[in-house]
Amino acid sequence: MCKKCNRPCVKPSWGESLKILAGTNFLSILIAFPKDSINDETVELLDPYLSMEDYNFDNAKKVCGNVAGLCSWTKAMVAFFSINKEVLPLKKAQSQLDEKEAELAKVRALYDKAMAEKQRLIDDAETCRRKMNAASTLISGLGGERERWTEQSKEFRAQIGRLVGDVLISTAFLSYSGPFNQDFRSVLNKNWFKELKTRKIPHTPNLNVIDMLTDPTTIAEWNLEGLPNDELSTQNGIIVVKASRYPLLIDPQGQGKNWIKNREAKKELQITSLNHKYFRNHLEDSMSLGRPLIIEDVGEELDPALDNVLEKNFIKVGSTLKVKVGDKECDIMKGFTLYVTTKLGNPSYTPEISARTSIIDFTVTMKGLEDQLLGRVILAEKAELESERVKLLEDVTANKRKMKELEDNLLYRLTSVQGSLVDDEDLINVLRDTKITAQDVSQKLQTAAETEVKITTAREEFRPCASRGGASLDLNVVQPKPHKWIVDLTWLNLVELSNLHQFSGITEQVTRNEKQWKQWFDKEAPEDEVIPDGYNNSLDVFRRLLLVRSWCPDRVMSQARKYIADTLGDKYAEG
Repeated sequence: MCKKCNRPCVKPSWGESLKILAGTNFLSILIAFPKDSINDETVELLDPYLSMEDYNFDNAKKVCGNVAGLCSWTKAMVAFFSINKEVLPLKKAQSQLDEKEAELAKVRALYDKAMAEKQRLIDDAETCRRKMNAASTLISGLGGERERWTEQSKEFRAQIGRLVGDVLISTAFLSYSGPFNQDFRSVLNKNWFKELKTRKIPHTPNLNVIDMLTDPTTIAEWNLEGLPNDELSTQNGIIVVKASRYPLLIDPQGQGKNWIKNREAKKELQITSLNHKYFRNHLEDSMSLGRPLIIEDVGEELDPALDNVLEKNFIKVGSTLKVKVGDKECDIMKGFTLYVTTKLGNPSYTPEISARTSIIDFTVTMKGLEDQLLGRVILAEKAELESERVKLLEDVTANKRKMKELEDNLLYRLTSVQGSLVDDEDLINVLRDTKITAQDVSQKLQTAAETEVKITTAREEFRPCASRGGASLDLNVVQPKPHKWIVDLTWLNLVELSNLHQFSGITEQVTRNEKQWKQWFDKEAPEDEVIPDGYNNSLDVFRRLLLVRSWCPDRVMSQARKYIADTLGDKYAEG
């Protein structure tokens, strides 16, 4: 057997050669010949033949014909051997290299797996550390709120049980308290609480509707806008903002109107009156543009064109609301709101007007008057103190509002978080920022409280002056100026003049007979004209001078000459 070919050994003879050449698989044997098995011994045996001169392809072609290619094949195998002698060590080395690289790949795979496991453990450790830090932040950030929120939660549960009665009281307050002063409102409240108790309706004893319907921050903002800080004014502000019907303000001193003007100033507020020649245009423009509108100085009757607006008889056409004003259909845009004010101190409105509007008594209280006078006195004596107080109030209000917004945002994030709290990085950041900001705001509020004590102490030095001024003015009996064309100073003169018995009814007469007094006032020389309401016959020359002085300061000299001529003679009145 041939060890190299794993076949029976062939005797080197021509006969055997012919047998092999005649085999059907001879070509396959040549192609599959194991070239790497050729060794030095084989080449050495072939060398005598290869060195013969006639051992070439041409001679082989002549002798053997088609099998002459075997000559070239044997030469090629020898040439291959000479080259393969150098290649075989390289192949062996390459084989060893491949084996080592395979081993290295296995080791590297193990290394990569170990490193991946290491990184996973590092990531897990970092995640655990981050969660621990987040948990610590949550505990430290919310720890101070736990007790307060627990108490609030208990209080909320209790409030739910009392909600029916509390809402009933609040609704009744918004619906019925507006036209009455503080005393009557207190009586109404007592009767309502008594009725709830009789009917065993759960409610909060001595419920404060101010606390129920608003918060201190909102009230502070109203005060900055000009609403007095007494209880009645605060209640009035709540009714204006919360009531479902448009408000009708009984506002002799214009205090409520001034507050609304400041409150709505940034919304392009329109002010008009029922007798304004462009009243309808103002109403239609305000509705179509979504702007607030004040109708000022109304009497005891309202324009019927307002009926559908006041009753909110709105018609929805597609996505737009419409309302009929007279015979015209107008759009109503979001943002429109209506305020109606009157200067009448004690008007008598029909049940229809009372049903269509929220009538609110904005007559100034003694406390409100005293606070206003105190502000005026301080502005005159220590303007910088009042400026500092207003600035402090603005800062405190802004900071309280910020605290409320931070708390609301935090509660929203806590209730809306998905999954674990410690996994929500945004929540942790919000909590951290909230805590830092809250500490800063708390410090500012503490500083503001200390400053407020100092300012209040300084302001109280002027309180006696304001108290005396308030006590000397009973605004409930001082009739407001009834008509715009009357100058403020003129009306004050007439009010003072009414203290004389000859003029005791002049303010009511001017209010009642506006047309006659306006015609007399518009004359070029009123002192020479017939004075309305019988004064032309009842007044002597001196009292006539007082009346002219009150109405027409520019005509005093003319009437004074008449007084001098009547008293001393014509010659003293000349010149």
